[in-house]
Amino acid sequence: MGDILAAPSPGPGLSPGVSRLTRRGFASLALAAMAAAVASPPSARSADVAGGDLGGGHLPPRYPLTPDGPGWDAFQALMDYDPRTDADAPYYQSQVRRARRIAPFAPTQAHPALDPLPGVASLSDCYGPLAAGVSEETLMRRRYGAPLPGGVQVPRIFSYHDIVVGWRGTGLIPNPALVDVAHRNGALALGTIFQPDSRHYDGSAVPMPKVAQRLVDMAEYFGFDGYFVNFENGTEEAEAQVLAWIAAMRDEARRRGLADFHIQFYDGGTDMGWLMRRRDDRPGEAYANSTMLDQGWSRYGGPGNCCSGGPMAPLEVRAYCLNNGFDPRATAYFGFQLYPGPGYLGAAAPQVIHPNDGAYAYGGLQVYSVEDGLRTLLRTARTAMLAPGEAAGAPADRRILGALERMFFSGQSQNPALDNAPDAAQARAYLPGARGRHRYTDYEPASPKVTDQLNLPMTYGIANFIAERSVIGAFPFLTRFNTGEGDRFHVDGAVVAEQPWFNLGIQDILPTWQWRVEPMAGPRAGATDLLAVDYAYDTAFDGGSSLGVTGVLGPANATRIWLYKTALPVGAVADAVAQLVVKGQGAEALRLGLVFADAPSTPVWLPLAGAPRQALADGWSRLTLRLAPHRGRTIAAVLLGAASGNGAPVPVDLRIGELYLGAPPEDFVMPAPRGLIAEARSITSGARRAEVRLRWAPDPAAAYHDVYAAGDGPDGWVWQGRVTGVAYHAAAAPVGADGRVRVRLRAAPHGLAARPGTPAEVTVAVS
Repeated sequence: MGDILAAPSPGPGLSPGVSRLTRRGFASLALAAMAAAVASPPSARSADVAGGDLGGGHLPPRYPLTPDGPGWDAFQALMDYDPRTDADAPYYQSQVRRARRIAPFAPTQAHPALDPLPGVASLSDCYGPLAAGVSEETLMRRRYGAPLPGGVQVPRIFSYHDIVVGWRGTGLIPNPALVDVAHRNGALALGTIFQPDSRHYDGSAVPMPKVAQRLVDMAEYFGFDGYFVNFENGTEEAEAQVLAWIAAMRDEARRRGLADFHIQFYDGGTDMGWLMRRRDDRPGEAYANSTMLDQGWSRYGGPGNCCSGGPMAPLEVRAYCLNNGFDPRATAYFGFQLYPGPGYLGAAAPQVIHPNDGAYAYGGLQVYSVEDGLRTLLRTARTAMLAPGEAAGAPADRRILGALERMFFSGQSQNPALDNAPDAAQARAYLPGARGRHRYTDYEPASPKVTDQLNLPMTYGIANFIAERSVIGAFPFLTRFNTGEGDRFHVDGAVVAEQPWFNLGIQDILPTWQWRVEPMAGPRAGATDLLAVDYAYDTAFDGGSSLGVTGVLGPANATRIWLYKTALPVGAVADAVAQLVVKGQGAEALRLGLVFADAPSTPVWLPLAGAPRQALADGWSRLTLRLAPHRGRTIAAVLLGAASGNGAPVPVDLRIGELYLGAPPEDFVMPAPRGLIAEARSITSGARRAEVRLRWAPDPAAAYHDVYAAGDGPDGWVWQGRVTGVAYHAAAAPVGADGRVRVRLRAAPHGLAARPGTPAEVTVAVS
């Protein structure tokens, strides 16, 4: 794993127990340094402030602990850093608390026999560029923004993850957008400590517990859950010190009541006696919470300076864990290096978990840089995967990348409920080479090779090994199917900004199964030409996307689409309703399906035809269905169904802009945000655009805040962005004729318990 760095290596004080950087590692180090320079422009003079002084000294917020020139000492910077005195730090806080997950319920699982405990841990990045020739790390320290030419990668599937590690480009402090989306889906979010300086753990500069306290400080302030500690090629003495340091972090977090604090340990090997060493010889208690086994466990020998860990049978890992009081399914994650090509999952994962039925399950799956592998695959497959008549470009790449992501998570059929088993030719491609080794090369555009790992087929998906997770266990539940990117932004059906944008941190809870589509009568009914479902970016009700359902319904292809795994007791709120906001052709054929826990094999279908309808902006309609007749029952899954009422063909081209389940929406209006302050600086020679830095007081009742600036929007205001925190940096707000920027901030509630209400406003002079 040493060939892709999570962050720049420490400066002076490299542990004598750690080997020097490889040539490829040094190249990654240089890329990280260049990315830091791009992400953090030079400081500029503060502008005059209306409403208060933000004290930043420069308007673009600087990412915490960003390397600062030659000789920068990462260890000393950490020990000197206090985010409470850093005016930039609030811009990188995650305010989204980790959601509680519902209990497993086998009858609604895509594969009911799978063991629900093993999960996915990922070493992830976000916002990789889709175009070739752009530095991979250019946007990885950005919380949100406008995409690069060619588009940006925004992952859409988080319903299998237990741990999400911010692996690349950010270092100790993971991108807050990644933390937001992990927590919203119930997963832990970890930063990365890569090849720690010996001063972190040996007490040579400051007492080791003080370093542990400072690292817990970072996690507590910025809202993430701990660290992936990557310590490779160290001496036994140094590794023992690292384990004691890990224990000190966990002890400190326990003293503070941080129940979610988690350390995952990786040392480049597969020796469980080190990776999950018992602490003080106490059964069931290790130094780390969990571990990643090096990819060499499967006799993998991929490209780069990686995978030095020796072969290790998953059954031996299981035996070690059980003998020492650990559950291997929750502590041992088997590594898969996937940046050279994602297909290796299908070759080796069946050794860990038996696909589709969980006949054995020896641990979890750790997927390393799959986003990188999918981007590379996109660049080689984009032409072949264009739809008939589809023009090449960023919109097509977004669709294709979504399909590739589904192939990895949902299997080659892109349906997580199918078995996705390899055919004979695919199985042959998975066979090991000489001496049982899986040896592959890295894809080079100028000289592709038969041995490239990128050539391995994607067959089984994560869903064939891991049972899906869900956090939908209480009313209200609201989704607008917003994926966290778009070509424009919509609020209440109206376009409020025309520019492309990305922000993974405001991604909704997306459908649990992408896409579990089957005949209305059940998976064995054998219908063909079922309706198609995917995210649509041509329109949205709120955000940048909606759920598109398209095709032609006839007498033989009635379709049902499994959307969400839930545990919603209908009697928990009075007069509970389900609401759908829809637009397009074929709505009369649509119905909402509810699977109840007491009869999971018999969905109850609620037709939308005849339901009370409220007309909304831009052709949208809100349809309301009463759930009161089902009081006392628990909704275990939510489906969409479509069928032709009289058997005649029905063209369907629908957009679903919102799904809500809960108490009838109230007419209460959210109060205006408090404490709004701003400063602005011109970014164009004609002073027609300015960047604006905003802060406001926290409000637990607000799910997010939308930022607007006075301009040429439909109501005189132009949307600038949405964020879940208490600070926002608008990159290009319009400047009025008086040389000032007028900014408006509006809070939105969780669910539909209230309407977005009175905005706070501030006017700021531009320097």
